[in-house]
Amino acid sequence: MEPEPIDPQTALDLYLADREPEVAESTLYAHRFRIGHFVRWCGEQDIQNLNELTGRRLHEYHICRRDDGDLAPPSKKS
Repeated sequence: MEPEPIDPQTALDLYLADREPEVAESTLYAHRFRIGHFVRWCGEQDIQNLNELTGRRLHEYHICRRDDGDLAPPSKKS
């Protein structure tokens, strides 16, 4: 059975809706901001279905973020 397709923005919205009752508004804002980088990158890469992601593509995203120069040192380690 194949997983249902889901686009990055919808996945983010579902994630935030799930977390909303459990976390502070500031946490939701931080998650939206941080994960928003990934959603934008997916758009730039024409990734419209998260089921298409591979470990290699995620590594490419990590390198892209690192090269942007705005990651905190702990984020660069992962």
